[in-house]
Amino acid sequence: MRRNMQEVLERWGRWAASEEYCSLVDWPAMSVTPGCKPEAGKPGCSDEDGLAIDTCVAHMSMVRHAEDILILGQRFIGGHTTRFIAEAMDIPRFNVTRSLRSSEEFLEGCLVAMAVRLDMDPVVILPEPLADVQKPVLIF
Repeated sequence: MRRNMQEVLERWGRWAASEEYCSLVDWPAMSVTPGCKPEAGKPGCSDEDGLAIDTCVAHMSMVRHAEDILILGQRFIGGHTTRFIAEAMDIPRFNVTRSLRSSEEFLEGCLVAMAVRLDMDPVVILPEPLADVQKPVLIF
């Protein structure tokens, strides 16, 4: 079962930006930069989902660099673009996208290892590719 982790993290980011009891860092403080309030009307996640993802982020903070956590927070909670983050941190944009990709993979693996079922799963689960279906062969 694969999840669209960008969608999961965007929903978690909206939840974390509005909640004051997140476990890892002061996420709401990260979201109050000018012009980067969470978009009204977009769905967030439930408290159970938010706490499960926040727990995985806490695990990630134990094994990854603080810079990766900061990039994750700036992207999904602060709502900044990868270009803005790269310029603000004075690092190549490639490093930002690589950090985000590896963070998404780590968090997805953590959720799978903990056997977490999210309330948002019906919306964020990616369809499995059909392995048994053969591709049509054109014969000339």
